[in-house]
Amino acid sequence: MIKHIVVWTMKPETTAGQKQEMKQRLEALAGKIPQLRMIEVGIDAGNGTMSLYSEFSSEDDLMAYQNHPEHQAVVGFVKPLVAARSVCDYEC
Repeated sequence: MIKHIVVWTMKPETTAGQKQEMKQRLEALAGKIPQLRMIEVGIDAGNGTMSLYSEFSSEDDLMAYQNHPEHQAVVGFVKPLVAARSVCDYEC
């Protein structure tokens, strides 16, 4: 199994509404992308970050998710809101 974790530092001007929409768009990918086994998105109340935790059966499934048109559409929404991004992918 591959665990995929992303932490975003949001731009200061990103609103609470935009963060909530980002969370909803990401979580809505469940059921739309067959390779995505699990997804969870959190909004930190205090420090301007958001996080994503997701699971995939294999590295190939993670790549399929990342290249899927539904995911790419969400990426287009997310990028303008984000100041920085960190990713950790690991196998367990």
